[in-house]
Amino acid sequence: MDRSDRVQVLNNQLGPNVTAEHVNVKEGTEGGVIRGNQFDGRGISGANSADSWVDVKGRNYLIEGNTGTFRTPGTFANGYETHNLLDGYGCGNTWRINTSDLGDVGRYAIYVTSTSKCSSNPNVVYSSNTVTNAVNGLTNFPTTG
Repeated sequence: MDRSDRVQVLNNQLGPNVTAEHVNVKEGTEGGVIRGNQFDGRGISGANSADSWVDVKGRNYLIEGNTGTFRTPGTFANGYETHNLLDGYGCGNTWRINTSDLGDVGRYAIYVTSTSKCSSNPNVVYSSNTVTNAVNGLTNFPTTG
């Protein structure tokens, strides 16, 4: 397991032409912050499942105040995604005040997977997140206040 806990990714401009996820939160990590970043998804490759700005496989991360955009070329599924590769991870993460433009390609700004695996430490998606140009909408998950 990766134990690089409490990592902070703050106030960066990432992309275009980053072929992988801009931030890949590894399973086994916890307690980090991803705040104030600008993600430009042009050029995400789709190789090795690279199809979002941020993949969250850690737990108890705060993802807030980021701005993400996508325009072709590239492969894009969702802005932010969770994945549950280890028991208890991909859980307890919080999204708030993020702005997403999915370029009429991405399905959801925030796509939360395997909610049953996080029943004791659920993810939280606040209604303060906004999305434009999404195929499906803000999230596949119930929002909070």
